[in-house]
Amino acid sequence: MIIFMKKFLRDLKESKGQFVSVLAVVIIGVMFYTGMYSALEGLSGAGHEYFTEYRLADLWSTVYRAPEGAVKRIEEIPGVKMSEGRVVQDVRISMEDKNAMVRLISLPDKKRDIVNDIMMKSGSYFSANEGNQCIVSEDFFKANHMTIGQTIEPIINGERVKLSIVGTAKSPEYIYEIRDAAELFPDHEKFGVVYVKKSYLQTILDFRGSVNDISVLLDRDGDINKVKDGMKKILDQYGLTSTVERKDQTSYAMFHSDETGLKSMAAIFPMLFFIASAAIIYITMTRMIENQRTLMGVLKALGYSDWNIMLHYQTYPLLVGVLGSIVGSLIGIVFIGKGLLNIFNAFYNLPTEHLPIHLGIVVPASLMALFFCVFAGYNACRKELRPVPAESMRPKPPASGRKILLENLRFFWGRINFSWKIIFRNLFRYKRRSVMASTGIIFSMALLLIALGFRSSMDYVMEVQYEEIQKFDLKITLTQMMDTDELSYIRSLDHVESVEPVMETGMEIANGWKKKDIGVLALDRESKLYGVYDRSGNPAILPQDGILLPVRLMETMGLHTGDQVTLRSYYPGKSEEKNKKTVTVKGETSQFIGQSAVCSMDYVDYLLEEGVVANAAHIRLDDPKYEKEVIDKLKDILTISTIQSKSEVVANTSKQLQSMNTIILFMMSGASILAIAVIYNITNINIFERRREIATLSVLGFTSAELKSLVFNENFFISAFGMLIGIPMGRILAELAIGTQATDSMQMPLIMEPSNYLIAAFLLMTFTAMANFLLRNKITSINMVESLKSAE
Repeated sequence: MIIFMKKFLRDLKESKGQFVSVLAVVIIGVMFYTGMYSALEGLSGAGHEYFTEYRLADLWSTVYRAPEGAVKRIEEIPGVKMSEGRVVQDVRISMEDKNAMVRLISLPDKKRDIVNDIMMKSGSYFSANEGNQCIVSEDFFKANHMTIGQTIEPIINGERVKLSIVGTAKSPEYIYEIRDAAELFPDHEKFGVVYVKKSYLQTILDFRGSVNDISVLLDRDGDINKVKDGMKKILDQYGLTSTVERKDQTSYAMFHSDETGLKSMAAIFPMLFFIASAAIIYITMTRMIENQRTLMGVLKALGYSDWNIMLHYQTYPLLVGVLGSIVGSLIGIVFIGKGLLNIFNAFYNLPTEHLPIHLGIVVPASLMALFFCVFAGYNACRKELRPVPAESMRPKPPASGRKILLENLRFFWGRINFSWKIIFRNLFRYKRRSVMASTGIIFSMALLLIALGFRSSMDYVMEVQYEEIQKFDLKITLTQMMDTDELSYIRSLDHVESVEPVMETGMEIANGWKKKDIGVLALDRESKLYGVYDRSGNPAILPQDGILLPVRLMETMGLHTGDQVTLRSYYPGKSEEKNKKTVTVKGETSQFIGQSAVCSMDYVDYLLEEGVVANAAHIRLDDPKYEKEVIDKLKDILTISTIQSKSEVVANTSKQLQSMNTIILFMMSGASILAIAVIYNITNINIFERRREIATLSVLGFTSAELKSLVFNENFFISAFGMLIGIPMGRILAELAIGTQATDSMQMPLIMEPSNYLIAAFLLMTFTAMANFLLRNKITSINMVESLKSAE
């Protein structure tokens, strides 16, 4: 077998450029696989370990006011492991030059194991001697440069309450720290969670002996639907406003969405590279074996078995697979995996310091790489091993010449020059090779379109959400429902151009046995500050009576326009029958963020029987430069609970989207390597096979530039063909990747701008030109005399 090894090393030396290019594709495939799955294992493992250790709830119920005894009754429901009653309240906080909100959440006065427990990051838990102590979420603490012992002043019921910071913490309930699903990304400077002693918070909010939030952790075998029904029976009398399952909880849903998205990317992208590497190896091995056909016949005549010869030629793909697996795994786990984990974990700040290295993912990556390489090598070998030695030792007869299809198109064939006729004849003469060569370009185009599609889709959502839907400058929420006429004072403020009342509330929608907790958004029928659009993107008209529902919700509930549903409000003090209203679905809306039914302000009186009331308002300024001045005036109004600036939300969202650029660049880099490797490899084979033809044309007077154009224009044609086939594949894969990340709180449509196709095409043509540049001297360095001596 030593002779085979010597021959292999000699063959490898002669085609080292091809070997490196094939190896690069396999390395990228393994790197994508191990890197993505390493990041996925790290993110998923750290998250679920954290959720288990600190007992993330399975159910959350919000009520207007319930006695603490109701919590003990819930704990007795079969299937409930633990329950915790809390007081939760969103309030403004007085900070220098900042418009911030905090969520006050009560914790037991003495540390004990609870549902949604906190991980102390610095400082200490509450002491026994003081009541006005607080623990601040770590991200909010750091973003606002706070210190332990500092006093903060949240505004509660119109008064500044002083709280002394004794520690910082992280909670599994707020790993993605946003106020609600209407916010896309966390803004730690503007929103945070502040934990306060339960006895103290109950006192200052006048909730002694009462709670307004109940968190429940289930047993391993607990039936979530039965527990939900049991909780509703107990809490309905106390004004149950919503019951949220873990999968729908805002923070967990965002984490699960990223986890699912990373999983789908890890399943799709490496496979593209493995298939492309198999195609390249198949072409390379096929041409190598065809060129050594006579030698194979000699080896068989000398007594070497088919198995020995097969094993010799399998050395090439085996070496590619083994080296690609080793190098790709190292780069994938050490660099790509950690890099991707850091990008995703920047939003969650999960404890990942002591995560183990998941070496188990190397095995499937290596097996797949080896399978594709060896399978391609086997298919290339088996055909040439069939003939007997005497037949193998004869040179393979050249392919018979005949007219190609294009030659019958006289109007076309007569108008192209001689060089292009040679190119088209060569492409049609080796159709299989041409198609296989296109494989890498097809996948490169698909990768580029997925990356660009993600970016343009996010840009579209940003534009529509913050320019066409949310046309206001400020949004305020009120401490209680009030008559819409009471907003007249805000309208009179300087630089306030218009104010529109809004009613936001939670309700249960029911269609037969299907039930779901949703938000209800009531607007002026002539609202100018909040746009409502249908599935086609046209403005929707708010009905005088009835509601509009999001398309996704209608599909989930099995509803159509004209159907009747039941809406049940959660206001206490009324019978269940009084809270239930039968309404007609008048149409559909397209919503990217949240799932809220939309109706007119006039219809609120029918739904709630409280008159035409509002608990929020949208405000437009005559000039955005006066925003800070108006906010300062709004802060003095005691009935305003929170103030939200759209410009701050947009600025934070744009900042957070920058992290996507790293992932997009990562995908585009992989596409570029794939395209260059494919073109380089195919061109190498093309030049080697056609060296006699090139030498002949050179002798006949073709210039160096004309000889290069024969090969390089063929590459451009193959790239153009691959791009056309890659467009539908890229669009399908992009739609699949975006669809896997959709949640109830956020849906993103696939937007593929025409510029995306142009950018992808330009990049692929650039990559093709780069591959041509690398091989520019390969044609002129052909030994003309030796090439003309070779057999025809």
